[in-house]
Amino acid sequence: MNNNPELLLVNSYAPRQRVASDAALENSLVILRTYLERKGISAEIIDDQRVTTLENGVPRACLHLLKAITKLQLKSYGYKPLAYALLLAAWPVHAYALQCRREYMKDRIGYIVNEIKSKNIPVLGLKLWYGDAFKWSSELAAEVRRQCPDTVIVVGGPQVKVYGDIVFHDNCFDLAIMGPGEELLEQIVILRRRSRSKSVFLDQVRKKFGGSLLKTGGFAANRESLGRSLAEQTIPNYRDSDVEGKILFHTIVDGAGCSWNNCNFCSHTRCTVPFTPRPVADIIAEIETMLRRGIAFFRFSSSETTVEHGRNIAEAILARGLNVRYSMFIRAAARIGPDILEAYQLMIRAGLRAVFMGGETGHDGVNQIIMNKGVVKKDIVNTIATIRLASDAAGLPCRVGLSLIYPCPLPPGVELAEVFQANAALIDETLPDTVIVNPPGPFPETRWYNNAEKFGFHFSEGAEKFAQRLMGYEYSIYKPVELWKDMGFALGGMDAKALLKETGKLRAYAASIGIPTDISDEYLMMTEAIGLRSKLDLVRFKQKTLLDIISGSTDYTREIAAAINAASRRMAATYTAK
Repeated sequence: MNNNPELLLVNSYAPRQRVASDAALENSLVILRTYLERKGISAEIIDDQRVTTLENGVPRACLHLLKAITKLQLKSYGYKPLAYALLLAAWPVHAYALQCRREYMKDRIGYIVNEIKSKNIPVLGLKLWYGDAFKWSSELAAEVRRQCPDTVIVVGGPQVKVYGDIVFHDNCFDLAIMGPGEELLEQIVILRRRSRSKSVFLDQVRKKFGGSLLKTGGFAANRESLGRSLAEQTIPNYRDSDVEGKILFHTIVDGAGCSWNNCNFCSHTRCTVPFTPRPVADIIAEIETMLRRGIAFFRFSSSETTVEHGRNIAEAILARGLNVRYSMFIRAAARIGPDILEAYQLMIRAGLRAVFMGGETGHDGVNQIIMNKGVVKKDIVNTIATIRLASDAAGLPCRVGLSLIYPCPLPPGVELAEVFQANAALIDETLPDTVIVNPPGPFPETRWYNNAEKFGFHFSEGAEKFAQRLMGYEYSIYKPVELWKDMGFALGGMDAKALLKETGKLRAYAASIGIPTDISDEYLMMTEAIGLRSKLDLVRFKQKTLLDIISGSTDYTREIAAAINAASRRMAATYTAK
C-alpha cells in the first residue's frame, strides 16, 4: 500500500461462497482506483473475495469432515430420514466452521481499521453486497466510526442500486452513491481535503448534492450524463495483486439500462433512462487491453444488450480478429426475422457462448398482468429457437440460461398449479441449458413493493421494515427451508417458507428432466471453453460446485478456476495488436 492513500476501497464479502463466480475480477473498484489515480488521488483496494481466501480461518480437518458429510447428504437426498440425520450430524461442524470464519472476518475488520488509523485515511469506500456481506460491511463501518471518527464512509454497489437510502437505516454510512461513482468520489475527496472537519464536509456535500444519497447517470434521470460517462468509461488497470486468486473473466460495461425498463418486479427500473449503448470502439479498446493482460473471457454488464448493439460489437470483434468468449443478458424479441437470426449468428461467430434471458413465466396472463414483461411465451420460445438456429448455422455453441420467478402473484381466475404447468411446458419446449428459479421478491421502488396490496404481498411489519431485513438476509437456495428465518412477508396467504418450498418444486422439475439449475451465464460460457460441453458435464459441474458451496471447501472451485485461467491465457496469447 501507499503510505498515505486518500481513499481506501473495500469489497465486502460473506463467510461462505454464495455462487461459483464470487471470485471474479473486481472490475468496479479497479475502475475507481484507475480513474482517481489519473486525477492525482491516491487510492488503494482491499478485496478478500478470492478463491484462495474463502477457507481462511477454518481448520483443514473441519473442512475435510464437512466435505465428507456433505457428500453423504447429497447422495441421500432422496431418503429423508437419513438426510435429516446427516443434517443434524453436520450442524455442530457447520456452526464451528462458520464461527471460525466469522472470527477471521472480524480480524480483517481490525486490520482494515488499523490501516485507516495508522495512515490517517480520510475516506473509506465500501462496495456493498447482500446478506452476510452487508452485515460485515455494517460492522466494519461501525468500528471505523468508533475508532476513526473523522473518516468519511461512502458506500456504493449493488445494494445501493437496489435499496437506495434504506441502506442508511441502523448503519454508520455517511454517504451513498447510486450509479457510476468515479466523478463523485473525485469531488468528495477534493472537498474533504478542503474541509476542516467531517461535520463541515458533510454539511457541504448535502447542500451541494441535496442529501446523503447521491444519484448519478441513469439513476439521476440524466440521459446526457449517462451517455457522457459511458463514452468516457475508464478501462481498469489490473495489478498483479488484483488478479491473484481470481477467476480471469472481466465484466465489461457495454451500456446501461434496458430497452423495455417497465417490468413490475425489476429493481433495474431505478435506472430511469432506457438502454444507452457505450461506443463500440471503446468496448473493443477495453477488450484488447484485457487480452494484453491475459484475459479473454468477458461478461457484458448492461441489463440488456440489444440485438443491434450486440451485432455492432460482434462486427467489430470479427473485423479485429479477436479470439474472445463472452456472455450477455438479452430480452426476448417480440418480432423475429432474418435480421435477428443473422445478428445472433454474427455474435456467436464473434465469441458469444452464453445468454441469460429473463422469461419470468410461461403463463401469458401472468407475464402481461403481473410481470408487465412486454413479451409472451411464443416470444421467449421463438427467441431461444432463433439462437439455436444461429448456433447451428455458425457451427458453434451458444448456451441459454432461462430465469423464472415462481411462485408469483396471480391474476384473477388463475391458480398456482396452472402457472406451474405453464412454466414446466416452457422448460419442456425450450430445453434451456440451465434454469434459474427465484422466489418472488418485492424490492424497493418496484411496483410490487409500492403497490404490494394490489399484487397480494403482505408485510407483517410494514414495507420498509421488510426491506431493511431483506438487505442483510442470508439468502442461500441450498439451505433447507426449515432453517430459514422469518422474512416478515407473505404472498396470497403463503409465508416465506411456503414460497421457498414452492420455488424448490420447479427447480426439482427442471432437474428431473436433466437440466441443471442456477448456473450463471458466465459459467455457461467458460465451462464450454474448458471442454465441459454436454448436459451431463454441466450436471456434474453443478454437483461439484454445490459440494463446495455447502461444505465451505474450495477444492473444486480452485480446480475449475485454474482450468479457466489457463484457457483464458492461451486464448489471449493469440492476440496481436493491429
